[in-house]
Amino acid sequence: MAGEKIYIADKETLDKVYNILASDPVYGFIEHNDILSPSSRIEYIGLNKNFTPLVRNKQSGGMALNSWADFPIIKANKPYMVRADGTPDYRLKETDYTQREDGGASDVANSSYNGGAFSWLMKIYKNEEMVGNDRIVRFSLTARDGYEPVGFIDPNNQELEGVWLPMFYGSILGADGSSPKMVSLANLQPTYNNTTDKEKAAITNFSNRAVFYGGPIVETITDLLIMFAKTTNLQEAYGYGNCAGYDASQAPTYGVKRNAVVGGGQFYGTDDQHSLNKIFHSIVIGSYQQWMRDPYEVVVNGRVKVSKNYTYDPTGAKYTDSGIAVPDNKTWDSNHNALDYPAHFRTVPGYGSIPALGMNGGSSATGGCDGLWRKDPKQTFTGVCLRFGNCDDGLTCGPRARGWYGTAGNAGWGIGAADLLLPPVGVAV
Repeated sequence: MAGEKIYIADKETLDKVYNILASDPVYGFIEHNDILSPSSRIEYIGLNKNFTPLVRNKQSGGMALNSWADFPIIKANKPYMVRADGTPDYRLKETDYTQREDGGASDVANSSYNGGAFSWLMKIYKNEEMVGNDRIVRFSLTARDGYEPVGFIDPNNQELEGVWLPMFYGSILGADGSSPKMVSLANLQPTYNNTTDKEKAAITNFSNRAVFYGGPIVETITDLLIMFAKTTNLQEAYGYGNCAGYDASQAPTYGVKRNAVVGGGQFYGTDDQHSLNKIFHSIVIGSYQQWMRDPYEVVVNGRVKVSKNYTYDPTGAKYTDSGIAVPDNKTWDSNHNALDYPAHFRTVPGYGSIPALGMNGGSSATGGCDGLWRKDPKQTFTGVCLRFGNCDDGLTCGPRARGWYGTAGNAGWGIGAADLLLPPVGVAV
């Protein structure tokens, strides 16, 4: 891409680097950007070098965790009802969220509950670097030099022990009143037709510890999912969700399903492309039925800027310049937009990976395996990132799918948001 030089070391130097990486006392993988095959693209290194990846049972929708069964991140990921201040109230039964773990009915669908349904993701430290065109990702369960708790830093730059992932799409209660709030509860329709600022107000009204589900935690989760499955075809690995459930007769929501309690435990994935799926107990991560607003990644006049700590500024003025610029591929449609399938991803320290170079070269089943909608960089324009895709996008959806073509004021049936709830400093479960 213009303005970026890429230096590729000779084979002898690369071999020495990879031999060191292979023996690191940490978990990780190498993403070989120049390899398009999703499974061949990922090479295990470190403690998981000889691990067997997790595998989805396509008949039951469940997941065989294999070598990852005792991995602390997976073992600690439990569903909870969580107070609005970010402190846990009680655990939910993992196979039936309508029940408390210790018995009795839960508040998972109680719109009067002062909080919501969230799953715990414990802190992990991450190191990410580029060697030539290869992206190297390493995870450590403990602090070590060169590793950062990416996604676990709050807007005051305080390190957290974990974060609360939304188990359900954000729904706005009291939308007609003066203090609408966005909640994560079952049996409610995901919000739609709201601008970024309206979504932000509803999230803040829910809790001063709540932020958009987006930014660096999405990148950390995506890399964990790649590592667990040893592939970049994450829809195939974890399920296709409701990525093709669009129904023109169902105005005004057009096939976006109501939040529902889905069985199957921590992971549940189907192939029919019309069902709610789950990753880490969250239908938001696994269902791909509605774009999730992510104002922590913006594209300003073709330049990608990011927030590493959930600072909210849709203009990008307070954000870090990623060093990545959107190239001009000269195949723009009448609205100056284009759809590509990235195959090359570059590391942004403290944030994660971002599509780079030509921003294309793959497909829905090769390279990064997910779509990228982007705007002609010749246009004077600030785009606010959308994540994951909606139920009219099919196989272009996925954990890495992005939309960089919409402004902060864009609103519609296919755009929503979800709460990421940040616990108080020191709180863990």
